[in-house]
Amino acid sequence: MTLDLGFLHPTYPASEGTGASHSATRIVAEVAARGHDVTVYCRETPGDDATAPAGATLRSLDRSGYPYHTGQQFDRALRDVRADLAAHDVVHSYVMNALPVLGDLARETDTATVLTLNAYGAVCPKNDLRYMDREPCTSNGLAKCTACALATSPGHDEYGAPYRAASRLGYLDLVRRGERVADAVDAYHALSGHIEATYGEFGFPTERFAVVPNLLDERFDRPHESGFEPPYDLLYVGSLDEHKGVDRLVPALARLNADSDDDYRLTVVGDGGLRSDVEARAADAGLADAVTCTGWMANDDLPGVFARHDCFLYPGRWDEPFGRVFLEALGTGTPVVATDVGSVADIVGAGGRVVEGGVDALAAGVRDLADDGFERASRAARERVDDYRPATVVPQFIALYERARERARRW
Repeated sequence: MTLDLGFLHPTYPASEGTGASHSATRIVAEVAARGHDVTVYCRETPGDDATAPAGATLRSLDRSGYPYHTGQQFDRALRDVRADLAAHDVVHSYVMNALPVLGDLARETDTATVLTLNAYGAVCPKNDLRYMDREPCTSNGLAKCTACALATSPGHDEYGAPYRAASRLGYLDLVRRGERVADAVDAYHALSGHIEATYGEFGFPTERFAVVPNLLDERFDRPHESGFEPPYDLLYVGSLDEHKGVDRLVPALARLNADSDDDYRLTVVGDGGLRSDVEARAADAGLADAVTCTGWMANDDLPGVFARHDCFLYPGRWDEPFGRVFLEALGTGTPVVATDVGSVADIVGAGGRVVEGGVDALAAGVRDLADDGFERASRAARERVDDYRPATVVPQFIALYERARERARRW
């Protein structure tokens, strides 16, 4: 049976956005390739590089005017096209802040609704569930979230404290409105069992959850290219923010070079609020020549970057939902050393080491991997990605849509 799917995209297909944008585009392309009708509602105006995947149609949303807040504008834009959304068999949002609209749509129409939970934005205005940027958060509320949002807004390279505080308070409003209608949504797509369990603790209806992992981007399905010989090249790819633990990167590199006979170098790909901190730490440690910060890099260039490095190093603090970067490393045969947060251990498997602790544990994990032979972990990494290929994952999405339709028809 052919489905008529309305898909709410975090940016637009072909955009150089976040990992969520690339993941959303992969779903759209694979579902459309199987003969289903897909209309993509784009949160950002498609640029000149935008081309609809074969079988899909792009539609821009009008997010102009008051309120001057990305999430609030998106909410209003979706309500403006509510009648069009209601005409689809299924509406699937890859934007968590669309929960208030999806809940209302589910209550008022027989259109099936599906929400992807790829982080914590449906319960946390900071999207990371880290209270005061210090510890995991297990509950939310107006006073608690307001205090946390305001207290943690300063200290960012890219945005000032007033801007970040106002943005987070706007998302707090969407969180609170979304929680009131969360029980109406027909199905939830959780990227991992950890995400499912976390949202269950916040009262979401986990009996309607389906755990479906990220899809492997086939551009990263390629042979490894480094020779696994010293000096060893470590790689970090991602946002340069506190919850990603990037302040641990340079100290871990310093520990490795101090305790090992072999030399290690580090490439940091990405931008964010702590880039200047990473560069300052490298200079202070006398490692400026061993650390390269590239800034933002186009996604098409990343497969080669992964393949040419000996190890992907992830020092995160937050409970990682399901980072695409792990699949990208595994697909290129690049072993992973990561902190044991969220679902990381389930993803990495024998393709690397997952460690408990901070700087010392990360350095020890890299040394252990080197002593055991990077090549062995590289082979295991390539085998690990079979579970994330489209032929395995896409049927799980189609089954999820069908379950959502069954519930919508019953209610």
